[in-house]
Amino acid sequence: MKKVNNFKILWQYLKDEKLKLIIYVLLVLFTHLPVLLSTYLWAKALEYIIYKDFNNFLKCLIILEVIYILIYSVVQVVRDKIYYYLEIKFITNVSKDLYKKIDKMPAKAFEEIGVGEFINRLYTDPDRILSLLTKLIKLICKALVVFMVIYIAFTVSWLLGLEIIVFGIIMGFISAKFFPKIKKTHEKIKRQSDNYVKVATENISGIREIKSLGIRKNIEKNVFRNIDDLYFNTNKIHNYETWYYSLNNLTYYILQFIILLTCGYFFVKGKIAYSIFIMIERYIWRIDEVVESLSDFGVNYNKVAVSLKRIDEIINNRLYNDEVFGDKSLTKVNAIEFKDVKFKYSDEEDYTLSGLNMMVEPHKKIAIVGKSGNGKSTIFNLLLRYFDATSGSITINGIDIKDLTEEALRNNISIIRQTPFLFNLSILDNFRLVKEDVSLEMVRKYCKQAYIDDYIMSLPKNYDTIIGEGGVNLSGGQKQRLAIARTLLIDTNVILFDEATSALDNESQEYIKKTIDNLVKNHTVIIVAHRLSTIVDADVINVIDKGKLVASGTHNELLKESDIYKSLYINEAN
Repeated sequence: MKKVNNFKILWQYLKDEKLKLIIYVLLVLFTHLPVLLSTYLWAKALEYIIYKDFNNFLKCLIILEVIYILIYSVVQVVRDKIYYYLEIKFITNVSKDLYKKIDKMPAKAFEEIGVGEFINRLYTDPDRILSLLTKLIKLICKALVVFMVIYIAFTVSWLLGLEIIVFGIIMGFISAKFFPKIKKTHEKIKRQSDNYVKVATENISGIREIKSLGIRKNIEKNVFRNIDDLYFNTNKIHNYETWYYSLNNLTYYILQFIILLTCGYFFVKGKIAYSIFIMIERYIWRIDEVVESLSDFGVNYNKVAVSLKRIDEIINNRLYNDEVFGDKSLTKVNAIEFKDVKFKYSDEEDYTLSGLNMMVEPHKKIAIVGKSGNGKSTIFNLLLRYFDATSGSITINGIDIKDLTEEALRNNISIIRQTPFLFNLSILDNFRLVKEDVSLEMVRKYCKQAYIDDYIMSLPKNYDTIIGEGGVNLSGGQKQRLAIARTLLIDTNVILFDEATSALDNESQEYIKKTIDNLVKNHTVIIVAHRLSTIVDADVINVIDKGKLVASGTHNELLKESDIYKSLYINEAN
């Protein structure tokens, strides 16, 4: 029943094209059912030739030619055009909706499933789903032809009809024996394909880190293991199919021999006309074709059902709900408050934040410090609504952030990460993704503020330089400053720095520090800091321990009043 429900997706995307769909079905029927008539006409034509009746031979030949020209030169062209129209429209619309849905998924989804699997679903699942409809209609047409063959056979002799039925049952038994094995193995291949794409995507994205760590061979072993598993099962399917077709062909040729022997005997005895003998001889292969088509349809049905299930899981939120935002707007951030906020990433884990109370005032440089694993970066994840608090509330200007629109949140809060994500485009195009009509002069203005313009202008292609995937052609400090310049273009009230200087050299760190100091004039800057030396001049330093705010003040105040802060500072100095 679940598989049938999954096929509602197919109708969901084709219901607006009902007329074209009906015309397509009728055209498929029209191009396959006349096969029965054309075979009979050819058999009669051969019979007229034997009796040297040229006029009737010519009539049969002309009618046959008209049928072939009409079907294969006119109707089939129209049929295929309609099919490709429906298929492309289906794939295009499903792919767009899948991408939009994946785009709206919570951060938890990408942590649990992985980017590679989503890419695999997005790319492979919508393809060729519509072909199942064609296979079903063709199967019905072929089955009708076979029923007619069986009927004709029984009118000739019950023995002939019985022979066809017996061998049809044998072929069906062979299909039933192999079909479940093929289906089960295909499901394994689908899962292994997801895993392979996921692992390969992660490893290729981190290729430089892999090389620097000297773990290339270990990673290759892991990838090769996935490839071996995938193609081991692919080989299993090929083996099943080889045996299936071998046994099917053996049965078919035995059937062909017995039926031709029977028909030959009846013809010699004068019990059937030559045209009937020829017609049955040419129809024998149809029986095998229907059995093969039935098996092929079954295999494709399960493939398509699996793909539709995977599409349905995303389109109809079976795995995760969409991110939900409120309807309240926001023009300026005056105050941010965390009220008794608790959060844990899963039910099995302990609380990362265990009752955080913290106030953020505007136009200040605010730092958040603490030992690793105490929830510093989690604060940013909650503020950006990548996750929602398990309990408690986070408010901006007294408004719960869950009540804000997505635009209100994104237009007022931005983040600079330790490793910013940059697109594999030119430097200028990275800015134009944020604002399509931004001028080069404006981009240079922001880059100057981030102390990166001089470096860019020293490049051979200046702002037209392609920066590589993830900004791989830039140093860590250069990526940070470019990300800051891009954030300045967005012009949010609040800018978050998540460990922004922890992995930088002293020169780059100094550039970032100068940029941050300039930003504080017109923005609220919140820094999660690993190096305390970079935030000693912060207006407010919040000390987090075990998911709670345990101290707050300036650097000098905290050295006197907070043992935890003092310990962190002394440990760094040493």
